[in-house]
Amino acid sequence: MSLTRNHYLALGGILLLAANLRGPFTSLAPLLDQIMEELHLSSTILGMLSSLPLLSFALISPLALTVLTRFGLKKSVCLALFSIFFGVCLRSFGSVATLYLGTVFIGAGIAIGNVLLPVAVKMNFPTRIAVMTSLYTFTMGIGSTLSSASMVPLSHLTVSPLTGWQFALLFNLLFVTLALVFWFRTKETKGQNSQHRGVSIKQLLSSGIAWQVTLALGLNSFTFYSFASWLPKILLDQGMTEVEAGYIYGLLQFATIWPGLVLIPFLSRLKSTKVLFLFTAIGTVAATFGLIWLPSIAIFWTLMFGFCNCSTFVIGLSFVGLRSNNASQAAALSAMSQSFGYGIATMGPPLLGYLHQVTGNWNASLMVIAIAGGFCALFGALSARDVKMSLPS
Repeated sequence: MSLTRNHYLALGGILLLAANLRGPFTSLAPLLDQIMEELHLSSTILGMLSSLPLLSFALISPLALTVLTRFGLKKSVCLALFSIFFGVCLRSFGSVATLYLGTVFIGAGIAIGNVLLPVAVKMNFPTRIAVMTSLYTFTMGIGSTLSSASMVPLSHLTVSPLTGWQFALLFNLLFVTLALVFWFRTKETKGQNSQHRGVSIKQLLSSGIAWQVTLALGLNSFTFYSFASWLPKILLDQGMTEVEAGYIYGLLQFATIWPGLVLIPFLSRLKSTKVLFLFTAIGTVAATFGLIWLPSIAIFWTLMFGFCNCSTFVIGLSFVGLRSNNASQAAALSAMSQSFGYGIATMGPPLLGYLHQVTGNWNASLMVIAIAGGFCALFGALSARDVKMSLPS
């Protein structure tokens, strides 16, 4: 498959969209302590705030199919990006209500974008799904790392009438504005729009492989967002300063960059990714136990968790294209895995916050992450089998 100018334009659009599908969410965690103090919020309430985007993912993802069918890929992506843009502005306003409402809009935009990315890959690069998935998750990691690592330094600046954390959160407008301008200027053919019809989530409910992909991705998201939402607070409670915790959290995002590059030669050559998925999923579990038993080297465990967890994410996302037969099935499987999968992930941050509040430490919370990681390994191994979805006629 030789790449044309249209392929390069499609790749640029995919990567710019990907750059906005993690950073606006994960950039909140380094500022939780400041927000908790200024707005007088409890750890349980903040856990619920961290879960709001995940809840949006679960509820909005099925609607992404309707949006895609009605408006086509270009307009759907622009709608997703505008929702993120509007949400970032609202979240930075400075009140509890706008903090929550803005987070909902960010979650809704990311939900639609998450569904659309595998569809765009399936449409434009049907023979290079695994490699393209690696590239866009690499870009997700770059966007997330730059955003997360800059939050604490930016929060020390005050640009009247904004407080430090409000100004820091506005930094997320940089990437979303670039992506909006790019997608607004692109063209979409009628032939592309015709690919987005015919398959619903309901048709996938009887497919075993669809459920296995959904649970693998859902449990992967549960482990990542549970860990990422509370890591800065865990490190603070272990005696680190806010700046140290913020930079280690930035390293978590930094670690998620590299699987997108490191896995490319493996994914392009391996006939089965089962062993690779199991190895990285077990690495996530080991890193979680390491943070419990040997917190003095938290930097190592954080890097290990970020790399291994994102590796399973990359491989799991490739299953959406590899286990579907066409773009319509890929769209439906993407929407199903986002909806049910993130429904599972939504329970993570508040559950961990509650367990911490009850026990007074983070051990039970981290154990929950480790158990979820073990089940993720199981369903990922099942998803790695070379089986296509077979839908009832």
